[in-house]
Amino acid sequence: MIQARLAAPRRAMRVTVLVLGAALLRALLLPAGDLLSTAVFAACLLGIAWVERGPTTEPRWGRGRALVTGLMVGAVLLAPVVTGRLSARTISDFWTWAAIAAVIATLEETSIRGALYRRWSEEAGPVAAIVAGAVVFALIHLPRYGLGAMPLDAAVGLALGGLRAVTGRVMPCAIAHTIADWGAWFWA
Repeated sequence: MIQARLAAPRRAMRVTVLVLGAALLRALLLPAGDLLSTAVFAACLLGIAWVERGPTTEPRWGRGRALVTGLMVGAVLLAPVVTGRLSARTISDFWTWAAIAAVIATLEETSIRGALYRRWSEEAGPVAAIVAGAVVFALIHLPRYGLGAMPLDAAVGLALGGLRAVTGRVMPCAIAHTIADWGAWFWA
């Protein structure tokens, strides 16, 4: 019994370190090119999600309700950027980037709101899982967006963690994250 309790924090910390390590590797590979660093990051997140997958439990919310909630939270996450000017980026450049952004956002959510959330929730409860996920979310975006974006990234991480806790699903988090990323293309 005591040995099981001692092993649990190591599992949660292991997932945390793996996700942060994937982000560090991405940052270190960035000079070799954004495509390579993103592909390696995606492969790492996919590996983490695969190795750390847990038993499937019955989600609290049905798929349709969770989908609508993910869309609504994604729209709310856009609020800080929609008030600004439209970017000069073209729509023709959007489609390839949008597909890559959707895959990366989904893998981030599968790793953070999936594996990491589950491990921390098992060990320390859902509040700790939400906070740990928000911290990791902010830290993995630090190399790309800098210190100035950390409060916003942490707030988004808290919102996505809360969404995971309320719905019991990762899918609405991936949808909300993807919508926020897509909107940032036009307004950031």
